[in-house]
Amino acid sequence: MRLGAISYYADFIISLLVVAGLIGLASIHNTWVGSAKFTFAAVGGFVLWTLLEYAIHRFVYHHAPYFKDIHDAHHAEPNAHIGAPPVVGVLLILAIFFAPFAQANVALASGLTTGVLLGYLAYMLIHHASHEWTLRPTSWLYQAKRHHALHHHRPEACNFGIVTSFWDHVFGTAYVGTLRRRNARGLSA
Repeated sequence: MRLGAISYYADFIISLLVVAGLIGLASIHNTWVGSAKFTFAAVGGFVLWTLLEYAIHRFVYHHAPYFKDIHDAHHAEPNAHIGAPPVVGVLLILAIFFAPFAQANVALASGLTTGVLLGYLAYMLIHHASHEWTLRPTSWLYQAKRHHALHHHRPEACNFGIVTSFWDHVFGTAYVGTLRRRNARGLSA
């Protein structure tokens, strides 16, 4: 779905506000053990996000009806603001990661959800930067942009990870070659 500028950027702000709220909620029950649980769960949530992001991109965005059509529109117009309506991703993350665990342990639920939301925020930021920003070739973000550009410009399905290429390497979908420009006769340069 095409988004206006406010809708497109809303999830950046909403994600940060929810993360702040989750950190505040966890700090109410702040103890040494609670802080350790929160931190451990946040790191685990971030890593879990990278795997989910890879799986969603590979299997949902490239194969599932409706989602494939939206993602194909993104591939056709990479700089267009195309995506889910604001708040949908954040609400899904809260429903899947916070709600089921909050009754058992608020620090753990808050940490896990914070990690997943920070992963989601990193995904949005890196994906946006990959399409919109001019980056120095020596930067890590430039390498992420290159990884994603190969996803858009290779005929075979590859490079599904946005935040990290780790899962592409694990599952054998990493393309590590170079983009080659074609000259006027159609030969690779």
